[in-house]
Amino acid sequence: MTRLPVTLFLAALMLLGPVAGGPAHADRSSRAVPPDDAESEDTGLTLLREAAIAGRSRGYAGTRYVSVWGASGSTSAVQKVRNVPGGGMTVRAEPSGQEQSADPGTIEGGLSSPSETMLEVLARNYRVLDAGEGHACGRTARLVDVLRADGTLAARYWIDHDAGPVLRRELLDARGRIVHTAAFVDLTVQPAAPGRGAAPATSAGSTAPAMTMGGLDLAETPRLLAGGWRFPPALPGGLELFAAHRAPAGHVYLGYSDGLSIVSVFIQRGALDEERLRDWHAERRNGHTIWIRDPVGQETIWASGGHVYTVFADAPADMAAAAVAALPHEPVPDLWTRLGRGASRVLSWVNPFE
Repeated sequence: MTRLPVTLFLAALMLLGPVAGGPAHADRSSRAVPPDDAESEDTGLTLLREAAIAGRSRGYAGTRYVSVWGASGSTSAVQKVRNVPGGGMTVRAEPSGQEQSADPGTIEGGLSSPSETMLEVLARNYRVLDAGEGHACGRTARLVDVLRADGTLAARYWIDHDAGPVLRRELLDARGRIVHTAAFVDLTVQPAAPGRGAAPATSAGSTAPAMTMGGLDLAETPRLLAGGWRFPPALPGGLELFAAHRAPAGHVYLGYSDGLSIVSVFIQRGALDEERLRDWHAERRNGHTIWIRDPVGQETIWASGGHVYTVFADAPADMAAAAVAALPHEPVPDLWTRLGRGASRVLSWVNPFE
């Protein structure tokens, strides 16, 4: 992600309040309290479904602030977002000006328009409740709370009240700390076009149609496993495999989601050329070396078993780290193996016949 300039950070801080200040606890006492659970079971799914349709079919433009916190630091970005009905979404990173087409249901699009498959995964892992009304970026919003099985808040969405897109999205850890946020600090929404219905599962101009979760894409899984590609059927944190297929470039794409977050895995055969990883830094985890491009592990790469694994995550830092740990890595030698290798090296130094 692009580092946030100081001036833009201060502006975002004033507009977003405690969200941009770090992993603070979510203050539910100052927000709308959900109605009685028996009367609101998963009522938020309808609101998210409407927001997903609006996020594809309505025209809008604005500035979005994204931040992720982890144990080793944080990373932030400012994006200029523009969505054109029938033309797709474009996201421009600030201040670099780098622009790309994106689907609003993908990591690049900020997961602002979850597909029906993603909503089904969400419903399996969480309770989704209509939590009343609130405000975001100067607009009236409908609130949706996403609760874990123990009743703790896992996420909150602010949805534009006038049938618009998601204005703000927060993910929280089990201790109530905000660990991931994406929020518009300004937004202009165009009126709905007369007679416009639901948008298709993939927006025009998308650069990554396989990542939209428009439906399960697992038909190739048995053939990939038989061909020597190694990957688990699920990852920690309720991340379910929803896509596994070979891409035209020859690599394999895997998509995992719990309904809130997405972890995308790309596998290709070969060796990792570490000399080309100039913008990455090496880190040892559980005896393995992985390479990271940001402080909270949203982009990682490593080699194992003649394959190179690259992971891109739109997820809390601890979930991304657990996902990386659960994917294939080279076996770590046990203590006796390491001692044996060391002894062999010592003996080779004193053996005159070698």
